[in-house]
Amino acid sequence: MTQSGRAQGWFVLISGAVGVFMTTPGQTVGVSAFVDPIALDLGISRDQVVMLYSVGTLLGILPAPLIGRLVDRYGPRRAIAFIVPALGLACTAMAWAHGPWSLALAFTLLRGSAIGGLYLVSLNLVNLWFDRLRGRATAIAMLGLALGGLVIPGAAELVTAAHGWRVTYLVLGGAVVATMLPVGLMFFRNRPQAYGLLPDFGRALPANETRVGADLTLGEASRTQMFWYLLSVSILANAVGTALLLDHVRALHLAGLGRTSAIGLLGVVTVAQVICVLGGGVLVDRYGTRRVGMLGLMLLALAVGSIMAAPALIAGAIYAAALGAGLGILHVVQGAGLAEHFGTRHLGTLRGTTSVFGICGAAAGPLLFAWWSPETGYVVFLAFTAIALGLGGTAVSGPLVRAEAAKL
Repeated sequence: MTQSGRAQGWFVLISGAVGVFMTTPGQTVGVSAFVDPIALDLGISRDQVVMLYSVGTLLGILPAPLIGRLVDRYGPRRAIAFIVPALGLACTAMAWAHGPWSLALAFTLLRGSAIGGLYLVSLNLVNLWFDRLRGRATAIAMLGLALGGLVIPGAAELVTAAHGWRVTYLVLGGAVVATMLPVGLMFFRNRPQAYGLLPDFGRALPANETRVGADLTLGEASRTQMFWYLLSVSILANAVGTALLLDHVRALHLAGLGRTSAIGLLGVVTVAQVICVLGGGVLVDRYGTRRVGMLGLMLLALAVGSIMAAPALIAGAIYAAALGAGLGILHVVQGAGLAEHFGTRHLGTLRGTTSVFGICGAAAGPLLFAWWSPETGYVVFLAFTAIALGLGGTAVSGPLVRAEAAKL
């Protein structure tokens, strides 16, 4: 291990976590604090704002495969030079929104530049620089999102109360550019091999351990069962997580818990998620994303089963802990799985494509509740979870993935 490789690895890891943190203004947890002020200011209903947000989310994520392809071609360091200003401008567009159409456009720009841009390139950066430690490195980067959820909404609420939501978005946009542009240009790097370094803080692989690179294209990867397993994990984590969290207070109120208790259980979800992000990273490095993903899916199924059968069990703690644990583990699997099984040469394209389906899942999950009923949605979630577990249980891992793609 060289000192240069070790230092560069830490710079990359910390800057990747900062990058994930700075996507918070465009994440659901960051936008949720603005829904009511926006509705009141624009004279539209809260439901309309949520619908426009959903439309903007779906439209904004569509360019993600193209952005991923550009990241594959030019590397994270160059990509950051146009992605960060785009996110800053998207925040400015939010501040200038004065009607439904301009708000929908602003949401589209915000979600696209945050989720399909900065979030994508930050996770790609970590995956390029870590191999055997990829799970733990991804977990540390994902903590940036958890920290953002704890810090940004509260800070935004204070600024909004003093100066209004428009000024708050201008402040957030300025903070993203002022923080992330210098961090990205100084510490984001392309592949470690371009600097004469090795992944994992510059550690060389032991003589008895060799890794067979499986740098599959999108077309090759899509012919493997592993790809569809990881895609199902992304869709389910987004669909179930979004639907249950949006329905959280209503469902627990029907179970006999007060609003204060229900809101307090969101803290249990967050704590369980943080713990299992870190624990999931260790498990991924030891057992791989296929097995750990199945554990996350079973925890998600436990959360759905709990909310169906006994949501108030132990004051709702079982449901909240299972939901947070399942989401925490599956987020790490989403972050590390594509690189583990398909390599990093086409990782941006792969992640951009799966992001589109994941976001569609996030939009479809709550719609099941709105179009039919939560009870119907729970049954659908459990059915698709069973399918995903079947895919994971029979999928091949590691070098066998390339062999599977070659036969199809």
